[in-house]
Amino acid sequence: MSRLDAEREQLKMRVASLMQEEKRTGPNLKEVRVKLRRDWIPVWLKNPHEWRPTTKMPRFRLQDDQLRALAAYLWQTGLQARLPAQPRGDAARGKELFETRGCLACHALGEGENAVGGTFAANLSRVGEKANYDFLVRWIHNPRERTRPYCPKEKRDLAPDDYARRGLPFVFDADHPTCPNDGELLQLQSGTVMPSLRLTWEDARDIASYLMTQQKQAPAAYAKADWMEDPKLKDQGRFWIRHYGCAGCHEIAGFEEEGRIGTELTFEGSKPIDRLDFALLTHDAKREDWYDHKGFLEHKLANPAVFDEGKIKEPLERLRMPTPNLVEADRHALVSFLLGSTEPAFPKDYFYRPADRRRDIQEGWWLVTRYNCMGCHQARIGQPSVLMTLPRYQTPEGKDQLPPLLIGAGARLNPDWLVHFLENPALSPTDLNRNGVRPYLRARMPTFSFSVGEIQKLVRFFEALSAQAQPYIPPKLAPLTDRERTLARQLFTHPAAPCLKCHATGDPGHDRTATAPNFLLAKERLKPGWTQRWILDPASIAPGTAMPSGLFRREAGRWVFSGPQPESFRGYPGDHSELLVRYMFELTPDEQRRLTGRLASFPASRDTAQALNLIESH
Repeated sequence: MSRLDAEREQLKMRVASLMQEEKRTGPNLKEVRVKLRRDWIPVWLKNPHEWRPTTKMPRFRLQDDQLRALAAYLWQTGLQARLPAQPRGDAARGKELFETRGCLACHALGEGENAVGGTFAANLSRVGEKANYDFLVRWIHNPRERTRPYCPKEKRDLAPDDYARRGLPFVFDADHPTCPNDGELLQLQSGTVMPSLRLTWEDARDIASYLMTQQKQAPAAYAKADWMEDPKLKDQGRFWIRHYGCAGCHEIAGFEEEGRIGTELTFEGSKPIDRLDFALLTHDAKREDWYDHKGFLEHKLANPAVFDEGKIKEPLERLRMPTPNLVEADRHALVSFLLGSTEPAFPKDYFYRPADRRRDIQEGWWLVTRYNCMGCHQARIGQPSVLMTLPRYQTPEGKDQLPPLLIGAGARLNPDWLVHFLENPALSPTDLNRNGVRPYLRARMPTFSFSVGEIQKLVRFFEALSAQAQPYIPPKLAPLTDRERTLARQLFTHPAAPCLKCHATGDPGHDRTATAPNFLLAKERLKPGWTQRWILDPASIAPGTAMPSGLFRREAGRWVFSGPQPESFRGYPGDHSELLVRYMFELTPDEQRRLTGRLASFPASRDTAQALNLIESH
């Protein structure tokens, strides 16, 4: 392969990665016909804040004729596809799955003070009034699935006929990523940040059946909107779609390449005051002492139409900015941000643009925020995840079901393994309906379909946040002698430290009550240095962890087991904690099965508790 061919191949891969990273603020509106009930759409467009008080969508001040035209265009240009008919699921089981699989980390149910769950994504309290059941099942099963692929070169969504003309099946995925007409890369996924929980179709149907019960009024109670089928309204709708900049947030047929219509805000804080249009409120602003950037922005965000007051304008002349759904604290935060968005008065070298690991931390936080990792995980000390605040996780048993902390993940995890895990959290090419590391957790680590670039940024982020040297070079551990292996087995199955009582082993019966990962993952997953620090003092790394501390004590310059030592340890000069780490990193499935057989022969928890008491007394 020539250098030019290699560069072309790399550019093609980069384009595919960028297309994978592309996300829209709002949902794909090409799929309204398969996704939504027609009669609901005008109600939503009229006032989204009334229908869903927590929505992020702003309210447009639409005239009735504009609303009708917009709705008609979206409906008539929507993809007319027939989704597979889905049988109804078990709504009661769906409720349990919805509350345990992690959905509440992003979504809430209930309104006002009764809302339970996260605010990152939509409140689903009334989703049963608007959604098409068959689409909802598909969406829950795989949110990234598109009804049709989009070809950027042809600027349209491809239909089955495009494939049939070439004698090809209508298949578009990672193995079939190119357009059958011109060979260009296709947009294969919906531009949503919602990940896949790798649910079975049965699980998806059960959750969808539960969500369809979330209604305040019956769908049949909505006024019929037959006028949305009127082709005369479609052309008018095209005009108003462009006028209001709907494609700035949504993917809309015919507007895929449309830009944003809003004012450039990069240096908004530096804009001369005479370029801010206070309109007929200029006198009031000066008299009431808000004739400045702060006053203008506060009024604009509270009510964008305020500067039209008192003016006689044609509809096309009126201010287009919609009313954002912001609480007072949000407005203050946005105003502060915009006031600080000023044109630089100093050379570029004076600005904070780090090129070292601080840059990795900056880029990583953007991704952690973008994908709401803190909905499930605690990533900052003192900042609980959403799941940590839910009633289900307040009991000791509930706390055992919380996803792991991300604090110190870079010190803990082998970066090469982390790349693999972020690509496929199930850690299996076929058995996807599970957690790859902690199968006992009911909350599911999702598949985010990260691009290669995003995975690299996340791995560098965790490494930098834990101040790890890059690149990571795994240390070579001394192989165990036969005697050391025997000693390590005795430690591993000692009544005072029965490691496999809590850790998963791969046995379904045992793993139902497990609370820690399988040791077979340690060699590829963990760093040996961190692992030794962890078994010496886990509470200093993760306060509140169920992993017991005090298993080892310092003696003659080494760490030795704190419990009653087997006679065979007499005369062994090595560090007991290091011995245990080396044994973990050599553990095989056969060896683990041997250990589980030995463990079963030990007495029940009373002897274990007595042994632990001996440790605490040292």
